[in-house]
Amino acid sequence: MANQQPASSQSTGPEYDLEKETAANREMLATRIPVRLNNIRRRLVDNPQGYEPWRLALAVDLVQGIDHNCVLLLEAIGKERLPAAAWLARNLLELWVWIKYCGVSRENAWRFHEDALRDLRGLMEQVKKSGDAVGIEDETSVIAAQRIKDVASEKLGLENIDSNFLAVTNAAKAKGVDLGDLFAPHHRVLSKFAHPTAGLVHGITHQVEACRQMQAVCTTQGVFFAAQSTLAIEAQLGMPKED
Repeated sequence: MANQQPASSQSTGPEYDLEKETAANREMLATRIPVRLNNIRRRLVDNPQGYEPWRLALAVDLVQGIDHNCVLLLEAIGKERLPAAAWLARNLLELWVWIKYCGVSRENAWRFHEDALRDLRGLMEQVKKSGDAVGIEDETSVIAAQRIKDVASEKLGLENIDSNFLAVTNAAKAKGVDLGDLFAPHHRVLSKFAHPTAGLVHGITHQVEACRQMQAVCTTQGVFFAAQSTLAIEAQLGMPKED
């Protein structure tokens, strides 16, 4: 699997074997990747790196993120779920970036750890704006915003926290991550299939065979990103490479 390339570089012409590729993706998503993720979980329990509790929890959550998206991607196989497959592959691409980013240094991992609250702060701001747009007074988001501020102070030592989280696009370009050139084009292509663009709604959606092939391509990309994410965590934990 380590030698597999992103599916955008693979042919979908006459020699493209959809059934063979689908079977290989099922095997990876149902068996090989879950086995490796379970080995990683056991390694994290032993905590050979001596991670602090917050960093250990972050590592576990990143592993869970891979697992969750792989389960959903597996469930989409064999169904007409092109947007779902593209969305999940994009998720796995972003997880690969964050896993590598957090593995570069404790400081990077802490930034991503902090950004959980920045994300929530941004979410509450948008919830309030959506309520304002339709004339609904939203007290819940105000209360939540105060709670986020309190947690930031109590748990992170931050008296103020804004919603300026680190964008995954910038994380991909960071030193030690070095995925900027790969990330940008793949993220854009997957986004085209994940969102109801004119090309998808008015063009591709009605072409059943084309959708099947594109979904298989997106699934293969997702499998590749999941495998690379797994390899990255294994390397960070000093685990032997898979044969």
